[in-house]
Amino acid sequence: MENMKNNFFKDLLHLHRPTFNVVQLLGTIACMAIILFIGYFSHNMSIASFGFLGIFILMYYENIPLKNLILRFIAVALFILTSFLIGFLTTFASWTAPIAVGLIAFLGRIFFRLYDIKKPGVFFAVLVSAMGASMRIPIKQVPVLGSYYLLGAFIAILMAIIVHFTEKEPPTIVEEKSFFQRVHEDPSVFIDGIFYGATLFLAVYLSSGLQLQNPYWMVVSCAAILQGDNLRAIMQRNVQRILGTVIGIGIAALLLNAPLTTLETIFLIIALFTISQISVRSNYALSAFFTTPMALLLSSLTKDQNVPSLLQYRFIGIALGALLGALSAWLITTGLKFYNKSFDLHESFDKEPD
Repeated sequence: MENMKNNFFKDLLHLHRPTFNVVQLLGTIACMAIILFIGYFSHNMSIASFGFLGIFILMYYENIPLKNLILRFIAVALFILTSFLIGFLTTFASWTAPIAVGLIAFLGRIFFRLYDIKKPGVFFAVLVSAMGASMRIPIKQVPVLGSYYLLGAFIAILMAIIVHFTEKEPPTIVEEKSFFQRVHEDPSVFIDGIFYGATLFLAVYLSSGLQLQNPYWMVVSCAAILQGDNLRAIMQRNVQRILGTVIGIGIAALLLNAPLTTLETIFLIIALFTISQISVRSNYALSAFFTTPMALLLSSLTKDQNVPSLLQYRFIGIALGALLGALSAWLITTGLKFYNKSFDLHESFDKEPD
């Protein structure tokens, strides 16, 4: 037991050798730079903020046949956009926000898992739905913001096509299966979806009830923690995310109080994003050092913020979300193990031998 604890804490700080597709990484950085500079030169940084979300669909890239790749990107982009619109509609009846985000999380978890669309999975759909639920803007602005997102997604799809043609290995063939066949091969997907959706329902409910500034931070943190492959990974992510956020907030405090021009801020965002994308493959806590200031600098491009209050609520939201995600993962894992023992009857419909 003591050895397991030592290994757990040792792994928290262990730096793995990062492995990544260099062309995909450079393509993502290029896409981000393009959308940021489009916003800068058009004197409309909202293009950068919402187009930035569209760029993130490039993270769903895999070396699969081009037709399948484009269809995947279109499906993911439309799912995320629909999630944002549903989230925004809840602003007309705030009590519906937990239900809407929980339902998106449930359906998305099932969709991404059944069709083997790997991490980040439904994470960005949850992020934009929670963002939409916390926004207070005129309804006529929603199509405009949606168009900015689609611009970013379009740039990402073009870059994915370029990355595809640079691949040296042949693409992995995607096996054609019906929806029911996929469910038959992975029947536990609905239990996983219910657990995930219920946890994020609770995250939205608590963040609203606690009246947190930018309440979606708690929801996003909870969703990020639950991306862990197993309970151990989730618990490690919990500690790493809180630790990384503390350091990241310290870096953000220095940068947000510095007299930076918009252009300097853009270059800083690009640099922080690049470092975070490399370091996330080495250590999750290390990547949070750079993700936190990057997100806050991006937010500062479109609106003035009270820095001390912003940093305080950022930490509270992320810490509460991480703890909720870890607690719910432990409860569901413990509960399923217990009931699996209770109801494992070892029965089947096979004919008894004569």
